[in-house]
Amino acid sequence: MNTKYTMEELRNSLYSGLICDVLDQMGYRHQFLSNEMGALLPDTVVFGRAFTAVATQVYSMPEDPLTAQCKVLDQMQPGEVFVLTMRGEYNCAILGELMATAINSKGGTGAILDGMARDLKTVRDMKFPLVYRGHLPSTSKGRAEVNECQIPITIDGVTITPGDYVFGDIDGTVVIPGDLIDEVMDRAMEIERREDDVRTRLLNGESLTDTYMKIGAI
Repeated sequence: MNTKYTMEELRNSLYSGLICDVLDQMGYRHQFLSNEMGALLPDTVVFGRAFTAVATQVYSMPEDPLTAQCKVLDQMQPGEVFVLTMRGEYNCAILGELMATAINSKGGTGAILDGMARDLKTVRDMKFPLVYRGHLPSTSKGRAEVNECQIPITIDGVTITPGDYVFGDIDGTVVIPGDLIDEVMDRAMEIERREDDVRTRLLNGESLTDTYMKIGAI
């Protein structure tokens, strides 16, 4: 990513709705995940390059359960978001406290989990950036194996390719094609500045209609 803004500036300034608006304007109108995916905390922001993975339902205890999952996680690079989809039933928790700790230790910036999570009290206390589909207490041992990574995956009809960027917060999750990231971020930051101007004008008593006609943003 070669945009003039740092990741921290973008994370602190932007929100999923604004990024979705920019993608709409660019003709990419189906880049958001469903509202069945929710943020762990109201101030959760998950932002970074997508490290994709697949969990596959199994029907018996493997010889070495979770070994493949460990090998997948060990491939993560700093600045990446663990983005996982479940192939099969949502019958177990794929992520818990220790997996979140492992992602942090690799320099990951959170997880987008098309699946179940557990240990949520501790994961909340860690302030781990997580967007997830739901929660279950059951272990993935003998129920699912994370055995594929860094391949295109699909969540809620949206294709996510390694190197794409994901941005998730309390409003939802948006997938930004990797080759568009700089343009999308620059446009989003420009709109954010215009929205600040709109806010100031409204607080000073200008009408919404006049402000929108002048600034073009609401």
